[in-house]
Amino acid sequence: MREGEYYGTHWYWDSEDHEYTLCATWFFEKNYPEMPDQWILMNLEVEDYSQSLPQGLIEEVKWMCGNDREIWRYVQNEGPSFENLKEVDYI
Repeated sequence: MREGEYYGTHWYWDSEDHEYTLCATWFFEKNYPEMPDQWILMNLEVEDYSQSLPQGLIEEVKWMCGNDREIWRYVQNEGPSFENLKEVDYI
């Protein structure tokens, strides 16, 4: 795998079982043989959700996707999903 940015899909369910599709941007850093490679979570956004949800709930979930907040830490601990990981292409 090449060093650089990748994006992947993650899913989150709140306490009432509402599903949210999240888009995470990861940075893959290839290290030296004596150090493990690492994945760094760079960005996390809510990509899709049920349109029938109250706006306040959606805003709360978006807020929890912020750096070092609840959903951010959940995705960070889960790590990238290699089945749907794509290299970021800036065109």
